[in-house]
Amino acid sequence: MKNQEPGCFPKFENRGLATFLLNFAKEYAHQHHYRKLIIGTGSTSFKQLYLYQKVGFRAVAIRSNFLTDNYRNPIFENHLRLRDMIVLKMNTD
Repeated sequence: MKNQEPGCFPKFENRGLATFLLNFAKEYAHQHHYRKLIIGTGSTSFKQLYLYQKVGFRAVAIRSNFLTDNYRNPIFENHLRLRDMIVLKMNTD
């Protein structure tokens, strides 16, 4: 079995599915009295960073070398090696 990193099949991109799921999570969290949502993505994950900020997340931290320390094989995205994780947070109240 080939080791694959999380991602999305291209045929499912740009259909609003991720926006729908993030908005669902936001509403669910609000209804169940969660005060915040936290998500992390690679520092070169430009599309994901745009999406998360579009729905209300804001960058709060950078976890240096998180991806190099926690994944056995190097991960490349947008022709750059992923090393750091950007942590984003959204208040739900």
